[in-house]
Amino acid sequence: MPVAEDITGAVKEYVVGRTKLLLPADHAIDHYQARWKRYDRALGEIARLVKGKYPDFRAIDIGANVGDSAALISTYHDVPTLCIEGTETFLPFLRENARRIGSHVAIEVAFVGDGAAGDAYALQSNDVGTAKLVVDPDRATGIQVKRLDALLAGAADFAQPRLIKIDTDGFDFQIITTSVALLSELKPVLFYEYAPFERPNGVVDGIKSYQALLQAGYRHFIIYDNFGNYLLHLTGESMAQFVDLNGFLCSNQVNGVAVYYFDICAFGPEDFDLFNALRSAELSSFFGTTPGI
Repeated sequence: MPVAEDITGAVKEYVVGRTKLLLPADHAIDHYQARWKRYDRALGEIARLVKGKYPDFRAIDIGANVGDSAALISTYHDVPTLCIEGTETFLPFLRENARRIGSHVAIEVAFVGDGAAGDAYALQSNDVGTAKLVVDPDRATGIQVKRLDALLAGAADFAQPRLIKIDTDGFDFQIITTSVALLSELKPVLFYEYAPFERPNGVVDGIKSYQALLQAGYRHFIIYDNFGNYLLHLTGESMAQFVDLNGFLCSNQVNGVAVYYFDICAFGPEDFDLFNALRSAELSSFFGTTPGI
């Protein structure tokens, strides 16, 4: 297999969507998808539905990792996608995989968060191909984060995305709560990881992020478990049920984990048709036809 000169160590190839990606040998997506058939697959269907409504839409991939989400977004069509990633160990793979996916994929080297907070961060990696930022009280590394609105202001081609994916191992909530004005204006379909145990006060911050989406005008939500299985849908009037879902995750955390986190797809009122189409597709894949409710 061809390997870019700046990629060292053991590697492997794995097909995501229609692209054969180059991965670090310890990346776990192939093992996860072999065991859980729906793991990290919903985003491809979401992108297909968005493309049907918005033919020229653009996507933002925050926490792009090695490009697997970008490949998923381009499963059916060449969707212009801005991949935002700051982890140095992922960037050589992301650049190689962006080349393989196609010239419609662009890269911005950055971490996204609350750029006004003034915190400094260090990078903490694990052994399954992911990494996350943690607060660095000694400010030894000096890793800074950028607000999403500031970043998009410098990326004119992607200033009005119709789809935003966020998977930042702990910064998803911060990105959402500091982007209310942007999300309120654009209301892109938003697909994000809801992992409340990545950072201190995560449950409180997670609930605040959901409230921030309601403030921004989002009204329909589809919830997946962390294995990619469709769980349920919520509306803007379902705050109590969302709190209950957090209780479910907390119970898992304390009493033995069956589900670690959720993936959430949020829709503004203008995209109720996309929400309904996605929910119908999920239900009909099991029932054959969508039940009446």
